[in-house]
Amino acid sequence: MYRLLFILFAIAASTSSYSQTSVVTGLVIDSKERLPLPGATVLLDALNDSLPPQGTITSIDGVYNFNVAPGKHMLQVSFMGFRTSKMNITVNDSVFQVPTITLIEDHEMLDEIQVVSNLAPTFQRGDTLVYNPEAYKVSLDATTSDLLLKMPGFYADGDKMMAMGDTIKEILVDGKRFFGNNVKEALENIPPDMIKKIDVFQYKSDEAKYSGFEDMNGGQTINIITKNQKNSMLVGEVAAGYGKDDRYVGEGKLNRYSETHRFNLNGRHNNVNAPVKINRGGGGGTISGNEREQTQLGANYGYTGEQDFNVRYNFNDNQSENYSSNSREFVAGALAGQYNSNERRSNSSLQGHNAGLQWTNHASEAFKLTVSANMGQNTNENQSLNLSETYQNDVLLNKNTGVNSNLGESNTFGGQVNVIRRLNEKGSAFSANAGVNVSQSTGRGKQWSETINSAGETVQAINRQAESNNDGSTFKAGLTYNHAISEYSQLNMGYSISQRQGQSQKQSFDYDEDSQSYSRLDSLTSSDFNNVSTSQRARLAFKTGGEKTKLYLGLALSQNMIQSEEVFPEVEQLKETFRFIEPQVKYSYKQSKKINWQASYGMSSSNPSLRSLQDVVDVSNPLNISTGNPNLKSSSRHRARVSMRRSSPQKGVFTSVNFTASLTNDMVAQNRVVAQNDTIVLGEYFLPAGGQFSQPVNLDGNYRLGLDFTAGLPVNKLKSKLNMRSGVNYSRMPNLINGVVDYSKRLNLSQSFTLGSNINEKIDFTIRTSSNYSMVDNRGGGSSQSNYFTQNSGLNLYYNFYKKFIFKTNTSHSYTGASGSLASNNRFNLNVALSSKLFKNNKGEIIFTAYDLTNNQDELRRTVDEFSITESYSPTLNQFYMFSFVYRI
Repeated sequence: MYRLLFILFAIAASTSSYSQTSVVTGLVIDSKERLPLPGATVLLDALNDSLPPQGTITSIDGVYNFNVAPGKHMLQVSFMGFRTSKMNITVNDSVFQVPTITLIEDHEMLDEIQVVSNLAPTFQRGDTLVYNPEAYKVSLDATTSDLLLKMPGFYADGDKMMAMGDTIKEILVDGKRFFGNNVKEALENIPPDMIKKIDVFQYKSDEAKYSGFEDMNGGQTINIITKNQKNSMLVGEVAAGYGKDDRYVGEGKLNRYSETHRFNLNGRHNNVNAPVKINRGGGGGTISGNEREQTQLGANYGYTGEQDFNVRYNFNDNQSENYSSNSREFVAGALAGQYNSNERRSNSSLQGHNAGLQWTNHASEAFKLTVSANMGQNTNENQSLNLSETYQNDVLLNKNTGVNSNLGESNTFGGQVNVIRRLNEKGSAFSANAGVNVSQSTGRGKQWSETINSAGETVQAINRQAESNNDGSTFKAGLTYNHAISEYSQLNMGYSISQRQGQSQKQSFDYDEDSQSYSRLDSLTSSDFNNVSTSQRARLAFKTGGEKTKLYLGLALSQNMIQSEEVFPEVEQLKETFRFIEPQVKYSYKQSKKINWQASYGMSSSNPSLRSLQDVVDVSNPLNISTGNPNLKSSSRHRARVSMRRSSPQKGVFTSVNFTASLTNDMVAQNRVVAQNDTIVLGEYFLPAGGQFSQPVNLDGNYRLGLDFTAGLPVNKLKSKLNMRSGVNYSRMPNLINGVVDYSKRLNLSQSFTLGSNINEKIDFTIRTSSNYSMVDNRGGGSSQSNYFTQNSGLNLYYNFYKKFIFKTNTSHSYTGASGSLASNNRFNLNVALSSKLFKNNKGEIIFTAYDLTNNQDELRRTVDEFSITESYSPTLNQFYMFSFVYRI
């Protein structure tokens, strides 16, 4: 390690003294939007030298830099659609700051560009991809998310929106951060018809914007340019629906945007989770048949300028009555042949208030100060009834009936300060942060449980009341310094510390028949702990590279010290210190404008939680007792990744290939003990036959391999876009059952296709299908291999078939193959709607919607893990209909 540090600092010293040139730097903006102009061409020509001119393009922030000899130079800045700007400068100082250059639009050229953009809906501007939304056809009900999914390079990965193979981490509106990092909120609240163009470029953290040091973690930023930037815009929607069995839903959202202000108000009240309008993102889903009543309110105000200010508030009130059932067939080791069925009924009430504010001062281009605070208050109350039966090879082992009730309240408060200071134009910068979080929670609960054996005898009875109190506080601080070694190389050093202090108390009392009260203290489930966890991390990183290649070398030293003092039921102290050296290497290569490669390797550590280290028994489920393990060690994970991305936006083609591999040493797994007969664990607690006792342990031998392929391409004959994803993943998971170490091996194959139309505004469809085949091998423990196949397909259709009349449908078909003793399952769901637009500019709409016309009684979900195959059921609303009215503001 010392040799590596010496080499890095030697590079810094030698490169810093290599040349006595001056640095010329400046900013380019446009005259209309007053925003930085990335991708502008900048030429610098020495007037008293025969050397050829130097050239560069402005960065994402509109900034350019040159290293030149002192003297007189001519500076020229040009950009398509703008008039070229020229000026003479005289460079005498080591750093010469050019006054901000404002480019003025060339209207004659813009007219020509408009014609071209109709033919090419996507074009490259430096490192920025520019999309013309007018070239993509979406329905009147579409969101910005729907619009993006029609554009080349965009696709959905679960709840995340992806662009060019990277996660979208930030949404800007006219260059302003109105939505923070809430990508989903931005995509749902900005109407497509107010968008003039969309810019996509590489995401940079605040620190990277000021220092230029990129950690190469990836990500994309979307800048949405609106049509009326100088004017205030008011957009929104109110909707209400009423349906079968007095089910209803009402919702509304209101957004006001201006050049410097943004205000958002939204609310929803319903007793059914049916959407007011179908065919909005996903489709074919079922409607839950559980009883619920929910109220949600949210408000957000933001101001942006030389100082930014944002304040938000959210309220949630949820009342529900739920029913669910599941059956679980165990297939691994000593668990093989065991079968468990469970039914659960519950009532719950949850109410929460959350508020936050953030203030940022960035009046200077070299300084930024951010202060933020948040607070929350939540209360919850629930009661549940659980009925379960356990069998071994079709022979009943036990039955359990459990009744639980809990009442809890929690309060949180936090604050943070961040400071970033650019020290010079070469890229040297300093940042510091500090924050504190305080939490407090209380709980009170009752548990009644009775377990009966196969002979009908009561073998276990619990009647207990418990109270808990948890107080915690966390303090975090960090320092980072970035030093520019040269134009292409930087050194980054950082240190962070975090300390969490907490006190957890729990008192459990069993019911005493003599006193007819909960007065008999249960010492095994009662506890009193004082905990302190201190983490420190020092980092040294070096980055070098230019336009085609980039290299990142990092080394971190981490130390985590955990101190826990047990006051009750025994007086004990636990002190553990975990230390790791964590290297990291990243390399990227830009083969061409279309092809990019990236390779990375990193090692990270994961420390056991305080709860997993504490020897406290959890008997909330008498058939699955668990406790902690004070002898746990930290886990270390090695991860490697190689990826290739190829994009041709003008042709609408995008492909990516990713290979990942990981190896985890000392993985925290579970040591499971399965009771073959009625037994006593921990010398005191009864575990019935078929019951399980678990405790965390460290095991080696966990690794994963994965290969994923993603492609998007136009289908011109259908005026549509096709996205496809293929995946092959293999994993090996260790487990410990009844003292025997076993390895569960899983091979997973997946394939999906999505075809989205781009025909016109009157017809819009999406066809999708995804298949998944898994092979889980547990034969090392004497059990069998399980094969598992699922397929899900669907159609979303929007058809404006006559004047203002619209037909919509989303359908889904799911197939779950047989696995173990579980039979295959085939399910088809059909939702349809007929609507008519109303009023001027189609601002109103009246809708009749029918859900689940195929009359499904419940929803089935099947999951396979290293131990078992589980089928879960929940009720659905079958043949449910609703009338709705929607008005767009």
